[in-house]
Amino acid sequence: MKYKSTRGKATNYTFEQAVLAGLSPDGGLFIPESIPHAPADFLTKWANLSFEDLALEVLSLYIDESEIPRTDLKGLIDRSYATFRHQEVTPLHKIKDGLYILELFHGPTFAFKDVALQFVGNLFEYFLKRKNAGVQNPADRHKITVVGATSGDTGR
Repeated sequence: MKYKSTRGKATNYTFEQAVLAGLSPDGGLFIPESIPHAPADFLTKWANLSFEDLALEVLSLYIDESEIPRTDLKGLIDRSYATFRHQEVTPLHKIKDGLYILELFHGPTFAFKDVALQFVGNLFEYFLKRKNAGVQNPADRHKITVVGATSGDTGR
């Protein structure tokens, strides 16, 4: 699976390159170059999976096993959501026929962003450990700086 920019100038990025870059050099967002196909019977096969197991199935469509082996991906997912305060991670509650509420506040900071960013933080750690394997000199180690911006809906 390769990734490209929404602005069309940057193409052929691996998942790791896209994650570590954040934004494409042309200012666009990274998207898959093609949309993968889920198995024909995915609705029945995936209907009763846990959040973590469903995440594994979906993410496996977008991340080549050569980049993150399935067992490693499963570990990243499990670690990302282990701190959530609800066993279902994002429980879905039926209010009435046709009306449901998905709770996205069970993460460590109570913000909906935890659902994505807990996983992204673990991806950063995973990729940096791999890049730094065998690097002895601290000055030669790869580092990442994360700047988090808020849209104002989670604070003042």
